[in-house]
Amino acid sequence: MLRAVVGALDGLSAGGTAVLAVAAAPADAARARAAGAALVDLGGAGRAAIASVRAALPGLLVCAADEQADIVRDPALALRSGAILACPDPAAASRAGLPASQLLVEVSPDRLVAAREAGYATLVDLADEPGVDAASLAIAAICAWLGATVVRTWHPRQTCRAVDMTASIRGIRPPARTVRGLG
Repeated sequence: MLRAVVGALDGLSAGGTAVLAVAAAPADAARARAAGAALVDLGGAGRAAIASVRAALPGLLVCAADEQADIVRDPALALRSGAILACPDPAAASRAGLPASQLLVEVSPDRLVAAREAGYATLVDLADEPGVDAASLAIAAICAWLGATVVRTWHPRQTCRAVDMTASIRGIRPPARTVRGLG
């Protein structure tokens, strides 16, 4: 299980910013994975839904309010289960009593650089945006440029494209196809 791996968050961001897709059901998780999401937020889903997602989509990190999840928002649950703790801010992260490799700090785009400089893996939540539009995709691209570890969204396909474009511009994403010309 991936949740106990030390440095799992660093592995996620090694190739740029990971996308956390909000999913209301396991079928939504499958669509999000197909769109390129590396993580899925199942909200208050229980063990059965988490087990269903794990069976169908091995390797996909799950955020939920259950000890079987890889990422949780409850500090006591993170301590018990070894899950990554998603903290609401840097102050909560410093009070959590967990190693930095087990913390994911939620920040607004304007606080992203400071949190990264403090050594935190970061989560920028764009799921409050009412719909996918140019502004929310631009925010996702800027957050990826600034080094966000994770961007949370209801629109994984479009957000993954914006994040991938940013990684390509930064030169940290390998080309999808290479052609070597000899001549």
